[in-house]
Amino acid sequence: MKLLMRPIDAIVVFKGSGKPLPYKFRYTDSDGTCRDVYVKHILTATQERFAGVPVYVYDCQSDIDGCERRYQLKYFIPECRWELYKM
Repeated sequence: MKLLMRPIDAIVVFKGSGKPLPYKFRYTDSDGTCRDVYVKHILTATQERFAGVPVYVYDCQSDIDGCERRYQLKYFIPECRWELYKM
């Protein structure tokens, strides 16, 4: 997976656990194209610390451009910010 660290807009679902679960997100490609991606599977969801900041890390899988691709999303808890970390 390639390290991207791009900010994204996300639509999330909150279930009984209280932590956000990504449902859909939008990111901008390197060529400037906006892409919408529906999260098909959340493979793992963990809470970690990234440079001392608590984050939720989601390893996910979706259909992107007709191919099944894995990627990693991060939610920075104190900043309420989403990031496409790896793809």
